[in-house]
Amino acid sequence: HEVVGLPALSPTMEGGVVSEWLKKEGDSFSAGDVVCEVETDKASVGFEVQDDGIIAKILVPAKGPEIKVGDPIMVVVQDAADVAAFADFSPAAAGAP
Repeated sequence: HEVVGLPALSPTMEGGVVSEWLKKEGDSFSAGDVVCEVETDKASVGFEVQDDGIIAKILVPAKGPEIKVGDPIMVVVQDAADVAAFADFSPAAAGAP
C-alpha cells in the first residue's frame, strides 16, 4: 500500500482543502485520472494521479479542514482484495507525523 500525501499542485502551493472526491473508496483509477479537486488560496485544481491503483481509504473528507502539502489524504493499493484491510486505517496509527 501507499499513503499518498497532498501534492503541491502549483509552485507556490502550501496547503489546500479537498473540495470534492471524484473517486470513492474501492474505486480503481488509471494514470492521468483526476481523483479529487483541491481548493488552494488561488484556484481549484484537480489532483491527477501518476499511476494506476485503487483507493483503499480516504483520509481527508471533502470540505474538511485545510491541510498542508505532504499531509496524507488517501491510501492506495494495487489489489482490490486489500481494500478491506484499510477500513480502520489512520495515519497516526501508522506512525505518520
